[in-house]
Amino acid sequence: MNIEHVKALAAAVDEGTVEGAAFVLGITPSAASQRIRTLESRLGQVLIRRSNPITVTEAGQAVLRYAREVELLEAETMDRLIDIDAPGRTDADRAGSGTAARIPTVLRIGVNADSMATWFRPIFAEAAGWDDIVIRIELADQDKALGLLTSGEVLGTITSAQVGGYGTEVERLGSMRYVAVATRHLLARHSTGAEVDLERMPMVNFGKDDDLQLSFLRREGVEVTPPMSVVPSSADFATAVAAGVGWGMLPVLQLDELDDDLVQIPEARPIDVPLYWHHWKLASEKLARLTAALRRAAATMR
Repeated sequence: MNIEHVKALAAAVDEGTVEGAAFVLGITPSAASQRIRTLESRLGQVLIRRSNPITVTEAGQAVLRYAREVELLEAETMDRLIDIDAPGRTDADRAGSGTAARIPTVLRIGVNADSMATWFRPIFAEAAGWDDIVIRIELADQDKALGLLTSGEVLGTITSAQVGGYGTEVERLGSMRYVAVATRHLLARHSTGAEVDLERMPMVNFGKDDDLQLSFLRREGVEVTPPMSVVPSSADFATAVAAGVGWGMLPVLQLDELDDDLVQIPEARPIDVPLYWHHWKLASEKLARLTAALRRAAATMR
């Protein structure tokens, strides 16, 4: 496969349009389109759906993953060549002499919103010291995040899925414990003695991919969906629950930041959601560095 054609495909997926890909590649839209069509013709497969934004077909996923691997390995190879060329010289020295300066490697990763709002945060402090890496994060529910890796959109993702796909490595990070909580006032309005009316007490849900509240209800024997508000932001979800909009499943790690008026729903057992780090099998120092940072940050879940 011609690497320039592969890069055009990846750029089109990243930017969502062929025009956007052309802009970042510094070529005309017709040239970008021609590169993708030539790649499709050579492989005999349709690789992208020309929608808005552009999406990849199953065949395109395989090529996109190849593009990501090449991008990472190419960047690390250039870093090594720069170091061999002139040990001890700075990027500014190299730029002044016409020698290629080090370009930060892009690491695309998938992270679920609750992790982002809690234990993942120390990663930013570490990443601030990486002058050779930039991170780009895709938010996805922990139950749905594996698709980002399969499609080639990211090189690693945090997910609750234990089993990985072909060519990937899986490492358990820990478990996030969630408890069902509500404000005292909301709980009092929907309780009779020790019994809580979960069929009618309003609920807050994160979004269409969030099954945590519904799983809790099914476990408690509730087969109907109560009045439901949707708040698709981890911090704002917690704020809505703390304000009494409805009850919700909150990570234990988040509870200390919230109002003391929140209480656990009586006799409600917590739900432990295991989290795994899935990433491509690559001999990459930068990927290994990110994995080590994730491991250290995730230790706070235990």
